[in-house]
Amino acid sequence: MEDVYYLVHATDNPDCINWSELKTGAFNTDDQFPGVYLSLITKDNINTEVMYSSKYIIILSKKLLLQKNYHMNFRDTNGVVSEDHTYFPWNLDAFIKNKSNSNEVVFHDNIDMKYCCGIIGWLKKGKYIRINNFLPNISIENEEEPDMTKQPFVCYPFEEANFQFQDLPRSSNKWYEMMAKVCNIDEGKTRDDIIKKIEDKAEHLYNNRKEQNIQLLKKYTIGKGLSGGNKSKSKSKRKKSKSKSEKKK
Repeated sequence: MEDVYYLVHATDNPDCINWSELKTGAFNTDDQFPGVYLSLITKDNINTEVMYSSKYIIILSKKLLLQKNYHMNFRDTNGVVSEDHTYFPWNLDAFIKNKSNSNEVVFHDNIDMKYCCGIIGWLKKGKYIRINNFLPNISIENEEEPDMTKQPFVCYPFEEANFQFQDLPRSSNKWYEMMAKVCNIDEGKTRDDIIKKIEDKAEHLYNNRKEQNIQLLKKYTIGKGLSGGNKSKSKSKRKKSKSKSEKKK
């Protein structure tokens, strides 16, 4: 955590100063993870992190990273959880060490604006912000303690349906067999069977998170020695519809 400065959330909504929380999107399995999308800013990537251009940047306390209800990807993959591109709270140090010039940190629940440490306004210059010389070059947190009661939701391995994975390697069959156990379903005969069964049960698990076997996922990602993550430096093309970084309050 020493190298972490803070988290940021981008929005074009001028009413963000009055928001009580950042809200997750509606649940779905064919578009993007129903989360709050942030970017991690560290002492190493503060001037290189590529962010979606917006009028306002909300700066959030780095203490949020002590919670358990988020995951991280090295690039925009619509929040999909995968073998080679996803890190978890127990992999945070490895994620920071291996990060590229773009990342998404996806929280699985609404984020209270009590964690907001400031808002920077009127920054929109184009599609992407590539030089972040407007961001504070210091570590930022406030006195609000993290909410350790929040539980993660990880049963969202829907690479096949997501266009952001067109140029990325897919997760292995072994990964999907493990994810079947994490999501408490029968393994099925093929990876397509597993994906379909997880898809059918995903919303139930989203609302009943204690039914997931998170320890199996933790053992798998740590045991393999890769701790998730792909070091790709590329930036995937975002949808032309409303950016997922822009969530209503």
